[in-house]
Amino acid sequence: MAASTPLNARFFTRAQGDIRRITGELGNLQAQIASTVKADTLQGFGSASSRILSATSMRANTDARASVLNQLEARFGVQAAALGQVSNASQDLALSIREAISANDGRGVSTELDLAFNSIVSALNETWNGQPMFAGERQSGAPVKLTSLNQLVTTTQPEDMFDEASRHQIIDTGEGAPIKLAAKASELSTGLFDTLRQLKMMLDSAGGTLGSPLSGSTTDLLNTLAAQLDNHAKDFVTEEGRTGQLQNRFEQDGARLQARSDLLTKEIGEQTDANLAEVSIRLNTLLTQYEAAAKTFSQLSQLSLLKYL
Repeated sequence: MAASTPLNARFFTRAQGDIRRITGELGNLQAQIASTVKADTLQGFGSASSRILSATSMRANTDARASVLNQLEARFGVQAAALGQVSNASQDLALSIREAISANDGRGVSTELDLAFNSIVSALNETWNGQPMFAGERQSGAPVKLTSLNQLVTTTQPEDMFDEASRHQIIDTGEGAPIKLAAKASELSTGLFDTLRQLKMMLDSAGGTLGSPLSGSTTDLLNTLAAQLDNHAKDFVTEEGRTGQLQNRFEQDGARLQARSDLLTKEIGEQTDANLAEVSIRLNTLLTQYEAAAKTFSQLSQLSLLKYL
C-alpha cells in the first residue's frame, strides 16, 4: 500500500487540477452564452484585440459622419421648403397682379401683397434646431428685420433690413471641399424686397388700394412688377434646386457610410461574437470531462482514506 501512495498522490493532484481547469473553462463558456461575446475585456481577445480596436474606432468615426449627414439631409428638406415658399409667394402675387390687369380691377392687390410679404419674411426667417438658416454663421435671431410693409417703404439700407453674420455658414463633411449651407437672406431677397417696396409705394400713392378701372400707366407698371416677381421666383427655384442636389448627395453619402458601418460591425462581430453552436459543443465535452475527473477524484479520495482505516 505504501508503494502505491506516491502514484495515488500524483493522480489525486492531477484530478484536482483537471477539475479546477474544467470549472474555469465552463465558467468562461457559460459567460459567452449569456453575453454572446467571446470575452468581457479587450485583453481577453488576445492577438485580435488590435484589429477589434481599429475597426471599432473606424465604425465610431463612420457613424458620427453618417449622423451629421442625416442631420444635414433633414435640414436641407426644411431649407428647400422655405425657398419654395418664397418662390410660390412671389409667383402667386405675380398671378394676382395679372388677374387684376385682366379684370381691370386692382382692389385685391393690396391684400395679396400683404399675404406675400408675410409669407416671404416667415420663410426667410425659418430656423433649424433654433438656428436661422439664412443668417450665415449667426446662431440666433431673425435675419430679416422687417415686420411690416410700412417699415419696408421707409427702410432701404441693407443693415437696417437684415441681421446677418458677415460669413456664410460652412460645413466640412470630410468629403472634398467645405460646403456652403445656404445663401444669406440679403443675397437672396434684396431685389425681391425692392419690387415689393415699389408695389407698396404704388398702392400708397393711390390711397392704399388700386381702383377700377386701371389706368394705362398703372397697368404698365403692374406688368413690369409682375415680370420682376417672376424673375425673383426663378432665382429662388434655382436656389431650391441647389439645395435639393445637396440633399440628394448627403442621402447617397449617408447610405454609403451606413453600408461601411454595417461591414465594420460584421467584421467586429466575427472577432468578438461567440459561436453559440461551437460553445455548446465545447460545453457538452467539458461536462463529460468534468464528470470523469470528478469520478476519478472521488475514487482516489476513497483510496487515500482506506490507508487510515
